[in-house]
Amino acid sequence: MTAIVWIRRSLREHDNTALVEASEKHDEVIPFYVVDDEYFSNAELGYPRVKFWRESLTGFKKEMALQDEKRLVVRKGTPFEELEKIIAEADADALYFNRDYTPYSRDRDQEVEKKLDIPVKTFKDLVMFEKKEILTNSETPYKVYSYYKKKWFKRDKKRPRTVEDYRVPEIESRRVPSLEELGFEAPDDFEWIWRPGREGGEERIEEFKEEILNYDENRDYAWKDSTSKLSPYLKFGTVSIREVFWEAERLKARNPNDDTSGIETWQEELAWRDYYFQILWNFPHSVHEPFMEKYRDNEPDWDRKEEAEEKWEAWVEGKTGYPFVDAGMRQLKKTGFMHNRLRMVVTNFSCKDLWLDWRDVHSYFSKMFVDAEISAMVGGIQWSYSIGTDAQPYFRVFNPTSQGQDYDPKGDYIRKWVPELKDVPDEHIHQPWKMNKLQQQDCGVTIGQDYPKPIVDHGEKRKEAIKRFEELDKD
Repeated sequence: MTAIVWIRRSLREHDNTALVEASEKHDEVIPFYVVDDEYFSNAELGYPRVKFWRESLTGFKKEMALQDEKRLVVRKGTPFEELEKIIAEADADALYFNRDYTPYSRDRDQEVEKKLDIPVKTFKDLVMFEKKEILTNSETPYKVYSYYKKKWFKRDKKRPRTVEDYRVPEIESRRVPSLEELGFEAPDDFEWIWRPGREGGEERIEEFKEEILNYDENRDYAWKDSTSKLSPYLKFGTVSIREVFWEAERLKARNPNDDTSGIETWQEELAWRDYYFQILWNFPHSVHEPFMEKYRDNEPDWDRKEEAEEKWEAWVEGKTGYPFVDAGMRQLKKTGFMHNRLRMVVTNFSCKDLWLDWRDVHSYFSKMFVDAEISAMVGGIQWSYSIGTDAQPYFRVFNPTSQGQDYDPKGDYIRKWVPELKDVPDEHIHQPWKMNKLQQQDCGVTIGQDYPKPIVDHGEKRKEAIKRFEELDKD
């Protein structure tokens, strides 16, 4: 009896639920990956994400090849067609795979389950709790995170599992296409800061364990760079959510006399991740339109990027004249990553200050972020835009200057990513436009020439955004 385990984004052997289940029931198991032609034609895919994926996949392939009678079989094409071929070649009698929740994944998987002639068995692996596992007392999906979180923490959680012995029969495999063959090239001056794959994920867990006790107090400070950076490893499944959750639990047990609120706050990020996945599953319309019903047919008249090229380019290039915003956007363009506090700040700015359409923001972020996850991306953007699930009220508008003063008080983060301002003194680093000509000369920067003046007046745009929302709510 031979089983095919269709690997998609659980790029690991340990605690890979579909692989564990198949290994318990079959002596012969074929871990199988299809480089999906349709998926890689997606215009919203970008170099950082594809590079992380490819290095993780090739690492997994090498890891499997080092084991006796094991390997990862790779093909390229359309998933259904390639599955049909390998099932016939191997005379397989079952297909196993871990569930995914994006609109594209749902359509793809439904086609496979409907058309294949062998039993198809699917499993929860990507999240702790999925779909409708956590519901309100009225048996409806949660729309408010704080209530969802309480039940999430109360529920028993599965522990990591190890695969049983199995062997992979001889069957043709192909190499993983290069980035160039897939149509992706490194952007100019791009800085690669990641070690993808299983080893990179395990290494990052060990590094973060040294910082996690202080996560609660440090996570918002951009200059401390104290976030876990585990999101791309979880996205591509080089580590599992069960592994990281239970590693955090072990740390709590080892530090009974310490304040473990930092660990618990970080675990809440895992609950947020599950929350957004269940929102995506239960309310798939939110990918393309506001989650909030009152804005679905009466949406704010956002400016599309084609209609607002000047402010769009200023935001994308990190040249808005607001140093904290610009630092975040430049970090993203340079590394494919941005500190979580900055993700909120730059998105709030794109909405309340620039009135840019959230769909354009989502498309750009999807292309740029190494950890772009449609559920969290849409959820986070719509939260900032006050049109999403459990969104911030429209009258809550981040001040881009005070955010920098609060979370990068000495300007270390700004100076790293906006080198034009590296010699600006602390008292002016967040408002360099307030320096007089002599002060600008002393620190070697001319505002309006070397670094832009603010492209908008935040105070005015704040009032304007609130007024627009108030008028919509009257309708």
